Amino acid sequence: MQDRVIGVGVIGCGEIAQLMHLPYLQELPAFRIAALCDISPGTVDKLGEHYGIAARYGDHRALLADPDVDAVVICTYDHGEMVADTISAGKHLIVEKPLAFTPEEARPLVEQAERSGLIALVGYMKFYDPGYEIGLERIAAIGRPKSIHVHDFAGRFDRYGKLYTQTRIADVPADLLAAGRDAVTRRVEAALGPDHAGYRDLYLLLLGLSSHDLAVMRGAFGTPSRVVHAQQTGPNQLLAVLDYDGIPCLFDMALAQYEWWDEWIHVHGEREEVRIDFQNPYFRNASASVRVREAAGETGSERVIPGIPDTAFRREWQHFADCILAGAKPRTPLSGGLADLDLAVQIIQAMPPKRL
Repeated sequence: MQDRVIGVGVIGCGEIAQLMHLPYLQELPAFRIAALCDISPGTVDKLGEHYGIAARYGDHRALLADPDVDAVVICTYDHGEMVADTISAGKHLIVEKPLAFTPEEARPLVEQAERSGLIALVGYMKFYDPGYEIGLERIAAIGRPKSIHVHDFAGRFDRYGKLYTQTRIADVPADLLAAGRDAVTRRVEAALGPDHAGYRDLYLLLLGLSSHDLAVMRGAFGTPSRVVHAQQTGPNQLLAVLDYDGIPCLFDMALAQYEWWDEWIHVHGEREEVRIDFQNPYFRNASASVRVREAAGETGSERVIPGIPDTAFRREWQHFADCILAGAKPRTPLSGGLADLDLAVQIIQAMPPKRL
């Protein structure tokens, strides 16, 4: 069983598949790339030639019917239907975040996955970041926090492109792409309700930029008791105050054009502070660092614990193999993705009414 090589089908061959998933699938001995699927025929053909993959599909259901595919990674824009079809086909899966666009869409997927006995993970790669793992140990060591701050203003998304070779072929009809995004928008508006549907774009940004932040916050502290306050503080910016059984947590998110990456968790304890600084997710071999401020006799000291020079995406795939081949317990099951969607809706609905 340990010598088995897992055949992986890649559904959605865009940026994250090309920059992070395909290179590690080719590198790691537990896997082989069994098939590719994308609605862009040119992209599938070019990547198929590059990686030597003959099984190329334009419909995910055809890929799922391929007997050489044992597991899939879903890297498309809209995930829910493909997750359901993948589980029905009996394939293990990693689905990029978010699990779905609404809790109503995600809930039956969680139930379906739990009944199936398959390994089904949400691609929360920051859970596998070695710096985050170190940070969790330090946070646990300080005891009950006095306050928590989770912050993500990101940074420029146009700097890392020169580090990689990426295939971009514009052969998908624009009206087909627009129709898919319009369908998602309508579903999100319905989930938020008429009094908060005006926040649909902010909600989609929350799922796109900060669902990782909701996830690592949950990994460190669990699910908050309630949302105390939330407000939109700019066109692409929000601030929320969460309550963790009497411990206040400030959560803020925005898009900024920094030349650095600005995403961190800062925890204040009674005698110690711990801060986890995340790296740009598109940088390979760069993990989060941890800053610890603590007592040194009768004065204070500060030290930085660098993360192991590894890539969270690579470690995520190694964990996936351990789950399938060695029975390891999944660290990022679909139930976590549902919990994060529930919290995202609660944050939006705690804001003042905003109709379309």
